[in-house]
Amino acid sequence: MDANKRKGKMVFRKRRGNTNGRFTSSLVWPSRFLSVVLFMLCGKAITAQNASNGTGTINPPPLRISTHDLNIKVGQTENVLLFPTENFEPVFRNITQSTYLVFHSSVPDVIQPLENITLADSTGFIKSNHTLNIFALDAGILTVTSQIVPENISIYEPSNIFLRVEVYKLETLLILSNIVGWIYFAAWSISFYPQIIQNYQRKSVRGLSLDFVFLNITGFSVYAIFNIGLYWFKSMQQEYYVEYPHGVIPVQLNDVVFTIHALFACGITVVQCLIYDRGSQTISDTGKMLLCTLLVFVFVIFIVAASKAISWLTFLTWCSYVKLVITLIKYVPQAYLNWYRKSTSGWSIGNVLLDFTGGIFSLTQMIFIAFNHNDWASFFGDLTKFGLGFFSILFDIFFMVQHYVLYRSHAAYDPIEGGDSPADPNQYDGDITTSNHFAGSVDSAEIENGGVPSGDNNYYDNQQPPISPAAIAVEQNDSQSTQVPPMNTDSSDN
Repeated sequence: MDANKRKGKMVFRKRRGNTNGRFTSSLVWPSRFLSVVLFMLCGKAITAQNASNGTGTINPPPLRISTHDLNIKVGQTENVLLFPTENFEPVFRNITQSTYLVFHSSVPDVIQPLENITLADSTGFIKSNHTLNIFALDAGILTVTSQIVPENISIYEPSNIFLRVEVYKLETLLILSNIVGWIYFAAWSISFYPQIIQNYQRKSVRGLSLDFVFLNITGFSVYAIFNIGLYWFKSMQQEYYVEYPHGVIPVQLNDVVFTIHALFACGITVVQCLIYDRGSQTISDTGKMLLCTLLVFVFVIFIVAASKAISWLTFLTWCSYVKLVITLIKYVPQAYLNWYRKSTSGWSIGNVLLDFTGGIFSLTQMIFIAFNHNDWASFFGDLTKFGLGFFSILFDIFFMVQHYVLYRSHAAYDPIEGGDSPADPNQYDGDITTSNHFAGSVDSAEIENGGVPSGDNNYYDNQQPPISPAAIAVEQNDSQSTQVPPMNTDSSDN
């Protein structure tokens, strides 16, 4: 009996070792590819940045403005300074007609219309500082641009003279919005660790979908390319400003920090999947095909961008689209695995609760901003951001229903004391569905009759064979027949 058990255990470990080798080797080239893309992108961006630093504009524009961004409360006034530079006189020296700088607002009735500024008249140019009085009439978000009139004078295009104005109703909502922003930032940052801690405590990743794990790290990898490229490299920022002259770089320092941290946390989870017990589970064929398709797509657009057929900004934009696609589909494999196993054991509910908290607070911040700035178009108009946040919340709710309602009676993973390790495949941990990732529901009648539960082809690789009622009866009869009679202590025997 013991020899058969040892033989079965050796066979199981041998087969599992081969699976580990194939599983690990299948991940080598995708990880190398992402590393190469990151390093080549950084090198290309640094080269372009150095080149742009040596060929920049020597002469400053003839006019400058003290700020491009203004945040003001309804009913208040803010002053913005417009001043000439040393090149004002050379540009307007030969102008002999009245020339004005005219302002246009993208949204009417939010601020008081700005007066035109006279730059020159029949006597020549007028070089002086000007103060723009910005009075907020109503809440809203707008852009103020400028134009030189008459239009036939093409000596200067005042593309650098613009204002991005945000008019808010309540200062309290600004404070609350910032607090809410830090809350969801913290919740999303911490959300990676419940799963990592649970994997470490169990020394097992059974119940955690490998498709989800590797889709997740792939998504954050391309997202890191997007954030790092737009935040740290001036050449790509210049391309962005050419495309969106009055826009704001959509990446801040906290975005970069969050992405790098998420990539680090996902990397830990990947390592755990490689070194901890995972049973017979591996990446599905569908998952492999999907990952290969996405990586090949990123590689192709990288080559196209390196050959200058498209801009690096276009490459970064498509990387962000890949991240969006992964965010939409990455939860599906885990939800399917929970349903197939009829259990959520191995999938950390703490991760779900923190992700749900972050999503709720993120949407709350969007509502605060939309209400405070009377800008509901940005809330519903940005379907990508709104849709992804709402979609993630729906999946979190679905996971909570699975954990607390549908499969709430599942047994927790409880290592057997005295065993080799919690990951010993021959130990029964109290949860039959976690002994094999793809095991279906267990029929107790099948077990009592000595059968193998349906859907679990590796049942005997993971658990001890069931004992039949007949064997139990024989064992009880043997124990009764070998009982020692009680000692007679009657004094008459002496």
